[in-house]
Amino acid sequence: MTEKTSKNSALPQQEFVSRASTVWLIVALLMVQLPVWQEIPIAISAVSVLSIVWRVLILLGRGFWPPTWLRSLLVVAAMVTVAFSFKPLISLESAVAVLAAGYSLKLLEMRSRRDALVVVYIGYFLIASSVLFSQTLLQTLYLFACIAVLTAAQQGLYRRSTSIKVSSTLRYAGMLALQAMPLTIILFLLVPRIGPLWSVPLPDNSARTGLTDEMTPGDIARLSKSDELVFRARFSSALPAPQERYWRAVVLDRFDGKTWRQSDFQRSRVARTDWKTNQPVVSGWWQTQESDFDYEIMMEPTGKPWLYSLGQSASVPKDSSLLRTLRLEANKPVDVRTVYSIQPVTPEPVSLKPPEWLRKINLQTPDVGNDRSRKLARQLWQQSGNDAVKMADRVMLMFRQEPFFYTLNPPLLTSAGRSSIDRFLFDSRQGFCSHYAGAFVYLMRAAGVPARVVGGYQGGEVKEEENLIQVRQFDAHAWAEIWVEGQGWLRYDPTAMVSPERINSGLEAALANEGSFLSDSPLSLHRYRQSSVLNGIRLAFEQLEYRWQRSVINYREEQQREFLSSLLGKGDLLQKQTLALIVSIAFLLLLSALLLLKNAKPASAELALYQRFSKKMARRGFQRSADETELAFAQRVSKQSPELAAVVSQFTSGYCKLVYGADKHEGIDKLKSILRQL
Repeated sequence: MTEKTSKNSALPQQEFVSRASTVWLIVALLMVQLPVWQEIPIAISAVSVLSIVWRVLILLGRGFWPPTWLRSLLVVAAMVTVAFSFKPLISLESAVAVLAAGYSLKLLEMRSRRDALVVVYIGYFLIASSVLFSQTLLQTLYLFACIAVLTAAQQGLYRRSTSIKVSSTLRYAGMLALQAMPLTIILFLLVPRIGPLWSVPLPDNSARTGLTDEMTPGDIARLSKSDELVFRARFSSALPAPQERYWRAVVLDRFDGKTWRQSDFQRSRVARTDWKTNQPVVSGWWQTQESDFDYEIMMEPTGKPWLYSLGQSASVPKDSSLLRTLRLEANKPVDVRTVYSIQPVTPEPVSLKPPEWLRKINLQTPDVGNDRSRKLARQLWQQSGNDAVKMADRVMLMFRQEPFFYTLNPPLLTSAGRSSIDRFLFDSRQGFCSHYAGAFVYLMRAAGVPARVVGGYQGGEVKEEENLIQVRQFDAHAWAEIWVEGQGWLRYDPTAMVSPERINSGLEAALANEGSFLSDSPLSLHRYRQSSVLNGIRLAFEQLEYRWQRSVINYREEQQREFLSSLLGKGDLLQKQTLALIVSIAFLLLLSALLLLKNAKPASAELALYQRFSKKMARRGFQRSADETELAFAQRVSKQSPELAAVVSQFTSGYCKLVYGADKHEGIDKLKSILRQL
């Protein structure tokens, strides 16, 4: 006798997992692991594939059940893979990897209904964990499909027939989900939103595409090859003109001859109050430029602390700080989708003078290298009459009049060493925004004018129906700022001199002749905005996505309070909220009871008698299982209790004859007589 036969024979018939249920569970395994495949090691994915192939071979009768030692070896290999793949070990990603490994390996020992239920429940946990990594509308719809398949697999374990159509199974699972929907919506809307009772390490977003706190030539060009969403800005009034859409993120003021970096003032001797505050600042050397825009930012997770603002920021959102570089920084890395608001700013008219330590930082250049650029800076400074603004205008004029070119594919300057500015200004003259911003700042510093590079995004796609601007990675940009006594930091963008189309119409227009816009993403719908059909589909879906994120995903304590206040009125909101919750649930329970009573089928006289028979047998220790036929039950009772055999056989025989065509009246009277003998 084979191992498969001997072990399966020990299971009751009702505990077997049918072929149809096994197929459902394999399909569910494939679907549920798809949303998290990027978060788990390749070795764990390989284990999943191995488990699926092995189980399919068993299903086809061409495989054998893996022995205990082999299953144990696979478990150890999976755990060792997790241990070596995640640093730190205790994290959300490692927990999901363990779940995925357990989900796959459990398939290799699934013989009974109990084993199959464990597989189903682990699948539900994986679906829930995938929401922590992505909450887009598209993934939500996909997860609903995963839940439907898992539910179909679960309820299929209890069906007697193995030949039920797939459409029937899915329809049944869909009906279960729809029945749960009203209660889900009520709980979502009315249950008070509170902070988490405990926390887990959030997903590591360090590998995400996005700006960093350093910049070398080509970094932003690489970002511009991605169409990943960065943030959405919703304005309360008029939208800014294209020339004003400079979204500030990082300020780079340290240059080593090749790379621009942000200064780390936490490790410096500068007093904290001189470089960081959590209060709005509109005067002194912190003073920003005037802004009339009132807007809300919904930014995607970055794993970095910086926030985005339209130009120099002075207002400070909740749980963030304003740095002396006039940029915003959250109190902790942005690991979840974040919403914050920026208010208009009206600075006080005062004479501005920077601290000496700030001036030194923004005049720093490497001691050696770029000799031709230094010489050019001295010449332009003399021609400008030692005036910072005139000097900046001359540099901008040079970029506009001389043969400089804007491209995503400039010549590499890595071999230039510490003379990369010279190589760019005098030799290649081809570059992206980071090349032009870096060269501009270097020339200004070499002339004695404090200057710095600002990294962020420029432009964005306008959604007029929502009064919204949507910014993506290909809008990444770098520009420059110089310090002017009495005026503060003034923005200069040399890229606008070389390629005005980049500022006025966006990256796609600037690269029209080169044809390199999203060249690495041939399936991106942003490449086909000329097609009215494809662009219409994209815009419609993006509008739905924004509303989903803003109304559902961002439905937090403050948003719930605003919604319920408009719905229930002001006053004691918690009391009204509790009452509304109780009334809504009571109404659903009453409605469900009425529907059940309406659809309930009255038991026939013969069925009522058999139910009485089943209860009497249960009191004697014989419980009939759901998938056990009447005759099989009678045979089991007769075998185990010979003293009941005659009465049970007689009653069951009479019941079957009655159900399948005997005279109703005579048969029922006879069954009642037999039943009284028990």
